[in-house]
Amino acid sequence: MMVPYYVNTTWSASEGPERRSENVTERGNSGQAPGDEGSALADVEVALLGLLCVRPMTGYEIRHHFDRALAPWWDTPRTQIYPKLRELEARRLIEHEYIIQESKPNKRLYSPTPAGRAQLQDWLKGAIVWPALRHHMMMRLFLGHLLPAGELGELLADYRDRTAEWADRLREIEDKFSASLAGPYRDTVFFELLSLRNLIALADHEVSGAERALQAMAQARRTGQSDSRQRAGQLLDIIRALPG
Repeated sequence: MMVPYYVNTTWSASEGPERRSENVTERGNSGQAPGDEGSALADVEVALLGLLCVRPMTGYEIRHHFDRALAPWWDTPRTQIYPKLRELEARRLIEHEYIIQESKPNKRLYSPTPAGRAQLQDWLKGAIVWPALRHHMMMRLFLGHLLPAGELGELLADYRDRTAEWADRLREIEDKFSASLAGPYRDTVFFELLSLRNLIALADHEVSGAERALQAMAQARRTGQSDSRQRAGQLLDIIRALPG
């Protein structure tokens, strides 16, 4: 049986504009709809229900697959997983089957209830909002005047190279997992591959962004001998020449 790509691969978690429509519910970063805080799903609950809609899992499997598949782009505290499982079960959004094993410890196998699937569907139909960002490269660029140019350049080059290596690993995962499209879960696999492809595109964008910043800094250094007014125009030309 073909399994989701995150079951047999390891991802590193270290490293758009909000869409508004009259026909969709506006949600904040918590995933809660205004005026519906009592029943709306928090970010970690969306992740848990989403994974359990792929297949029933134990708490250990949920955490394992969360780290491998979701952590790079859905950052929520992993310490909340087990407390949230108990809370979701108390709210009757998930249920568990207690499985007795002779040669292994007994385990609880969690799965979503119809109410849990309905809540997740409600969240999925909400507006897609701009992601909450804490972008380390952007902060280095914003405060770049506080670092020696050489040191900032080394940081950017290191980030570019590490991110490029990560993108290459993601492409290897994509190549291996593509064979799962021939299996019985091809629709699920298609959308998992779609999310993975978007993650690769984001990584590539970071690589090209760091490279553009390095090139712009190099060009800016070559304007150092110009007079103040001429240099201001040259620096503006450098910024305007960047893709935007």
